[in-house]
Amino acid sequence: MKAATSTVVLLAMALAGCSGASGITTGSLFGSGDTPAPASTGPVNNPSMRAFQVGTVSARAIKCGFNFDPAKLKTNYLAYERTLSSTADITGIEKAYDVSFNAVAKAVVGQSDYCSPEKTKTIKADLARHLAGDYTPRALPKKQEEEGLFSNWGSGGSDDPGFSPTLPTDNSNI
Repeated sequence: MKAATSTVVLLAMALAGCSGASGITTGSLFGSGDTPAPASTGPVNNPSMRAFQVGTVSARAIKCGFNFDPAKLKTNYLAYERTLSSTADITGIEKAYDVSFNAVAKAVVGQSDYCSPEKTKTIKADLARHLAGDYTPRALPKKQEEEGLFSNWGSGGSDDPGFSPTLPTDNSNI
C-alpha cells in the first residue's frame, strides 16, 4: 500500500513539473473569485423533467380522485414535445412519462392518508397548468435556511425531531 501511495505522489509531482504553466489551476477548478457562480433560476426544464412532472402529477391526481382524462393529458403532452423539436426522442420521453407515472402510482396506492389538503391543493394547481398546456416543472419552494453538507453533524440523529430519513422512492413531498 505504501509503495502504491508513493508511486501516485511521485507521478503527480512529475506531471506537475512537466510544464511551467499548465492550463489547470486551483482558480480554474474552484473559480477565480472574480465572477460569482450563476444562481439557479429554477427547476430544469428539459423533456425528461417535463415528462417526469406530467407523469407524476397525473398519477397523483388519479390517486386523489380528480376528474380528468389521463390518456388525453399524456397524448397532449407528447404532442407538445413533438412540436418543440422534430428530432426529439419521443419514445424516450414517453418511457420517462410511463416510468414516473407507474412509480408514483405504485408508491401511493396503499397510502390512505396521501391526499391531504396541502397536497391536494398542489396537485390541483399542477394539473390545471398541465391541462392548460403548460408542462414546465413546478418550482420547489425554497427552504427557510440553506443547509450545508455538514449541517446535521452533531444533531441528535434519528431521535432528533428535525431528523427525517427519506428514501429515493418516497413521494410524500411531491
